Amino acid sequence: MKIETTPHENHQVKIVAEFDADVFETYKRKAAKKISNQTKIPGFRPGKAPYEFIARMVGEGAIVEEAVDLLIDDQYRNVLLEANINPSGPGSLSEIVNLDPPTFAFLVPLQPDVDLGDYKSIRLEYVPEVIEESEVEDFLKRLQQNYASAEPVERPIENGDLVYIKVSGVDINVENDENEILKETPVQFVIGDKTQDDNWPFENFANELLGLNEGDEKSLTHKFDEEADDEFKGKEVKFLVTVQSVKSLTLPELNDEFAKNLGQFDDLDSLKKAVREQLESTKNHEYEDKYYTDLLEKIAAQATVKYPSFMVDEEIEHILQNLETNLKQQNMDLETYLKLVKSDREKYIEENVRQAAENRLVNSLIIDKYGQMEKIEIGKDDYDAIVSETRMMLEEKPGEKGKKSKTSGETMNNMTLNAISRLYNQKTLARMKAVASGLAEIVDQPVEESIKPETNKNDEAEIETAESES
Repeated sequence: MKIETTPHENHQVKIVAEFDADVFETYKRKAAKKISNQTKIPGFRPGKAPYEFIARMVGEGAIVEEAVDLLIDDQYRNVLLEANINPSGPGSLSEIVNLDPPTFAFLVPLQPDVDLGDYKSIRLEYVPEVIEESEVEDFLKRLQQNYASAEPVERPIENGDLVYIKVSGVDINVENDENEILKETPVQFVIGDKTQDDNWPFENFANELLGLNEGDEKSLTHKFDEEADDEFKGKEVKFLVTVQSVKSLTLPELNDEFAKNLGQFDDLDSLKKAVREQLESTKNHEYEDKYYTDLLEKIAAQATVKYPSFMVDEEIEHILQNLETNLKQQNMDLETYLKLVKSDREKYIEENVRQAAENRLVNSLIIDKYGQMEKIEIGKDDYDAIVSETRMMLEEKPGEKGKKSKTSGETMNNMTLNAISRLYNQKTLARMKAVASGLAEIVDQPVEESIKPETNKNDEAEIETAESES
């Protein structure tokens, strides 16, 4: 076998493999026998007809076509070994160069190639935001509103009122039936409440309702910029608002009794403490998401990341599968959703998915390479704990009629590997943060009795960081 390799676009390599003529002749005989087993040839039992009879019956071309398939199935692995290529995915036959001697060209995707550059010089200060007392007070005010009593009033809308409206919108620059931007949608506001999000569909929209009465209608026109939500982006929209009801709110007093009535607090102080802890947890999570996204962007800006295009296609399918799962929870399928957003599958992928998929893939490859460079490893104690926790979780999972679930070894292995990959990525991200913030010494990893996992590049728990900022 003679092999020639040539670099190709999209991080692939072209392999031209020339086989000996007698090798191909052997596969033609195998192909003829296979065809004779599948085709009735008069005068012969299946698989017993001579080559010449088979060729006259089905044609030489059919035999050659089958022989090519058989040869590639048997010899493709040897071609890769001879070319010293470790592919990242299935290759493809791109061309039959010649049949005398038999010569075939293959396109083979290469393993991703990541060069992080001088990643250790990148600095990004890590300073989580502090929860202000006003944020705790705003949260408590929302709690009060949730437990407030509402009484209908026959007067114009005032600050502090609970107002129910229906709102619809059309693009005033589109004259046909396709101008509908927002179908009639029910919305409620507490007027003048700064703790709520009153920026939908545009900033201070709720204040436009002041002075209206129940049953009143009002038209509002607003020009949206390119930063607006997708359905409004760059459009001039005329909204029609109908006031359905106006109610006056009476808030409960914020005291120990109010806290006790929530069912899990001894007094107002314990409620405030729990609120602060919850807000801190949420804000820290949001801060970390943004921190890691910004840090990955800095690393990616100086890194060189090469990968074959099929990996992006796989990531696109992964995103679409997650979308379909979420839509099912809302009793909707992807086709219906695409109609609602006035798109089709290809258009939606190009406008909404492809860039996110590329970002997720690049960030996952950077995380994996960073872990290799920093020698991130999973300690034996961590590994044993994951195996134990996974086994316990599966044993406790109820099966049919309350019996313990019987789980295959493959399921156990998959769950364990996923858990190890998540922990590996968490350790890698922690190391990134430590290096970038100048505190690398606090997260140095032990290397004795450790296990290096085969990381899962599509692991959603860590890749979500990249997607949220894409």
